[in-house]
Amino acid sequence: MAPGKHYRKGISLVQLMDLFPTDEVAERWFMDVRWPGGVRCPKCGSHNIQERPTRKPQPYRCRDCRKDFSLKTGTLMQGSPLGYRVWVLALFLYSTNLKSVSSMKLHRDLDVTQKTAWHLAHRIRETWNDNIPLFAGPVEVDETFMGGKRLKYRDLIAD
Repeated sequence: MAPGKHYRKGISLVQLMDLFPTDEVAERWFMDVRWPGGVRCPKCGSHNIQERPTRKPQPYRCRDCRKDFSLKTGTLMQGSPLGYRVWVLALFLYSTNLKSVSSMKLHRDLDVTQKTAWHLAHRIRETWNDNIPLFAGPVEVDETFMGGKRLKYRDLIAD
């Protein structure tokens, strides 16, 4: 069996659902990924944070810059009412498909409206966009001829 053709390393959808059985578990995973050293202010980077669990959807307050924020602030999930588990599933579907995922498939698989699925897909694609302009660095071209005699149309027509 050729490597990479018949077997790919990774987890299955069933394993993913076992890893993230609830929205709270998915939220904890996002927190560990985003803030491995503890919660930080997305605006000023301070660790001087006051946690206010009763103040949803902005349960954190920076004591230095006095800004309220949440785990979703400053990420592709900002302003989204979708749960963290839906975001985990959408990111999994996007990262494991060879081509892409249509908004109709997300709509069916995630049990959200098609409009929500379209916005979700657009945010994921925009986040993964490298924003690197084409030919940003040196360009090497082989076997190119520039210059020479300028031909007119009538010279190109064979008699």
